[in-house]
Amino acid sequence: MKDRPKTLPSSYREKRRYLTFKIISDEEIRPEDLAKALWRAVAGNMGVFGLAKTNFHFFRDLYEQSEKKFVVRCMPKDVEAVRLSMALITEINEKPASIVSVGVSGTMRSSKKKHLKQTLLSTYKI
Repeated sequence: MKDRPKTLPSSYREKRRYLTFKIISDEEIRPEDLAKALWRAVAGNMGVFGLAKTNFHFFRDLYEQSEKKFVVRCMPKDVEAVRLSMALITEINEKPASIVSVGVSGTMRSSKKKHLKQTLLSTYKI
């Protein structure tokens, strides 16, 4: 017998939304600085408890520095609050920047396909 517990059926799991954003800035933005600014913005707007409830996550490997696009994850009911938090960002690491929403997807795969330049094969290491 296996010692691992069974995985939950998809109908019992929490739903997620994947939001794609674009940074408008003349400066080069590092992923570390972006992650810090995103966490501060969401925590500042919704509070630490609200941040925990949104299930917010920034995917560093889905940050395209050339296109300045990135993907975050949150709960479906918090999509508008996360969008608001991103819109309130005026600087990243003391560099002037603005963030606009590109789109929302139900899966990470469709988010990559619709909004990012990277192909699905480039994300898998063969």
